[in-house]
Amino acid sequence: MIARELQWQTGDQQVSVRIEESKGHGTFHISNERLPFRILDSSHIEISGRRYRFYVHRNRDAYTVWLNGRTYRLLRAGKSGSQQTLANASTGEIRAPMPGKILRVDVTVGDSVAEKQTVVVMESMKMETSLPAPIAGRVKDIRCAAGQTAEMGQLLMILE
Repeated sequence: MIARELQWQTGDQQVSVRIEESKGHGTFHISNERLPFRILDSSHIEISGRRYRFYVHRNRDAYTVWLNGRTYRLLRAGKSGSQQTLANASTGEIRAPMPGKILRVDVTVGDSVAEKQTVVVMESMKMETSLPAPIAGRVKDIRCAAGQTAEMGQLLMILE
């Protein structure tokens, strides 16, 4: 049995999450709730007897989980992490935090951007998400376009 302690950041609230898992079966411990789960395949999970589609992207000590149309950011307990969703400040990479459609790209190659400036807007399950620049810098490469479908974790842009 493998156990992981994570901190779930939702707005200003932090929730402790413990995941106990062995061979695709286990229990989520969230607050005072115990939720049994079973991983059915690489994109489907059963939680408390209900089947859901999901994606998980790990970025060092942070996990972004897309489950049933919602996106959750989990940080490994005891670790600090950037609040920018799936942005790697050390490399200036901006990645898709969920599967979805690119609605618009607000910058072009060579543009200067400020830290936290919106550079891409995407949509998933009829919800829009603005992706901010993790650092101030210059747009080096854009690997997406409006109307394109992106997979979770897909590299969308590089800043330098």
